[in-house]
Amino acid sequence: YQRRVHGIEELAIFKKVDHQESYDQLFRGYDRDHDGTITFKEYLQYHLGIVFSTEELFDIVFSMYDADNNGYIGREELVEVVTNSTRWMGDCDVESKDVQDLIQAEVDKIVGFCDVNKDGQISKEELVAAAEKHPEILEKLKNLA
Repeated sequence: YQRRVHGIEELAIFKKVDHQESYDQLFRGYDRDHDGTITFKEYLQYHLGIVFSTEELFDIVFSMYDADNNGYIGREELVEVVTNSTRWMGDCDVESKDVQDLIQAEVDKIVGFCDVNKDGQISKEELVAAAEKHPEILEKLKNLA
């Protein structure tokens, strides 16, 4: 028996508090082969990677941010993920200018740190290089997602 999940909401783990909440980045993290479904194996790989920081962690984190699956993390993708996770925390209004400015500042720091060729996006290679020098960057991205 194999049950395929077609949306993170089907797992019934998360309760939406706000109609604007989106769990797309979590679904991308689980859906390792990008086929639009989550198998039990993918579910386990995600949790092993996140909890035990296995070698899967890099691919999981990158997939969570790479919304269009083009192999790059753009500023807009970073803003979307950080905004969604900030919204989930429920402690602040992500629509306020002050919070949006803080999110933008965090995105600017991440891009400035990882985007070696200064093209405005982060490639897998750039993230690997940044994480090798400073492993805490991967942990930070994991926590922001």
